[in-house]
Amino acid sequence: MAKRALVLEDSRTQATIICKMFQKAGCDAVWVQDPASAHEALKAGQFDLLVLDVFIEGYNTLDHLSSFRELAGNVPIAVMTAGRIDDPESGADALNKARRGRVNFLLPKPFYFDDIKQICEDVDAYWQAHTSQAIAS
Repeated sequence: MAKRALVLEDSRTQATIICKMFQKAGCDAVWVQDPASAHEALKAGQFDLLVLDVFIEGYNTLDHLSSFRELAGNVPIAVMTAGRIDDPESGADALNKARRGRVNFLLPKPFYFDDIKQICEDVDAYWQAHTSQAIAS
């Protein structure tokens, strides 16, 4: 069964490209455009990976990681950003904040299919290990 990723991205164009990369890597991608829709999707279904754009129209997902984690449980989180055009340091600052927030994967934009493929492989390994631990318990 294919893994499922929830992709929070406010740009339809970028979301289309990102979702196609995940699908090519063998992971079904569900796109949502805003945090409220992401919360609804997490309440309604199971996902194997949560992919968050940092800057969503006046909203910084890093400031709300705890609410995403609460809804997603032990689902790995990938954070992606290109920063903000009016603040050249915002991309690096956001990725450092995400690392300190213990997200599983950092994706500075632009990223490539090989990056997505590696994340999907790592997510597969994560869930295999997680399932093995649960069975052994």
